[in-house]
Amino acid sequence: MPYLMHITFDNSRRLGRNVYYFEYNGVRFKLIQNHPRKWSDVLLTIVDSRDSLAEQRVYAAAGEFLSALSWTNSARVALQHSGGVGIPAGFRLRQAKCRIFTFPEIPYGGQSIGYGISPIPVIDTNEQRLAMALLREALSSNKSFLSFLFYWQVMEIGNNDPVGWINKMYYRRPAGIHLLNQDVSALPLGGRRLGEYLQDDCRHAIAHIRRRPGRRPLMFDVGAEDKRIVVSTRVVEEFARHYIKKVLGLGGMMYLVRMRGRGFPVFVDEAHLHGHHCVAAYHT
Repeated sequence: MPYLMHITFDNSRRLGRNVYYFEYNGVRFKLIQNHPRKWSDVLLTIVDSRDSLAEQRVYAAAGEFLSALSWTNSARVALQHSGGVGIPAGFRLRQAKCRIFTFPEIPYGGQSIGYGISPIPVIDTNEQRLAMALLREALSSNKSFLSFLFYWQVMEIGNNDPVGWINKMYYRRPAGIHLLNQDVSALPLGGRRLGEYLQDDCRHAIAHIRRRPGRRPLMFDVGAEDKRIVVSTRVVEEFARHYIKKVLGLGGMMYLVRMRGRGFPVFVDEAHLHGHHCVAAYHT
């Protein structure tokens, strides 16, 4: 029995249109923007049956798309599987309306409008997929403590040593690293290198309340401590983004087009654009 699956999500960057249609990873979606102060936005898709494998395939495609959207728009994006409603045979996606409404998980931050859903980065390895999901969750978290841990875990993908990698990147300063000097200078390094500080006084302090003597514990309800973690999180985010681009190889782009100028909009990579007649699906 087919049903209309709802994947609700919050997006801090408001899109230029209230409705988009697109195919991503073989799944066709209808994106509907709801009022951000009242309800979450939604991705709708038709699933043939309430089979767990079919649902997971759709949910994974939605999550990957939203990770890419978060990256390209620098947006806070959070998603959840909100269920579905039964539909009759022959039901078309263009008939679909949002039937399940959920409250936003991300606080309303004002109207940052006019963004689009294309282009988005190509995610073509499991390591990239995991890293992008961690980055999405870090950005959508309301707590800097949790965001820091997610950013740090990005740099552990592939059995990497984050401490050594951060030190190498910071002190060599390759092109593409955009750190604010005032952020780093505000951190209490205490004669240590940046990587050791971020691991000892941030990563380990957040993950372990009980610490060995001489190790800095995490303090709560202390203004200076909150500021320290916020700045440290901003610094480690930049390293996580650089790691995704330079180590995990995120680089190619996908575009939402109509093949031969008609048909259902589909995301294709740059290589597919050459030799095919493709027209941009939406101009905003």
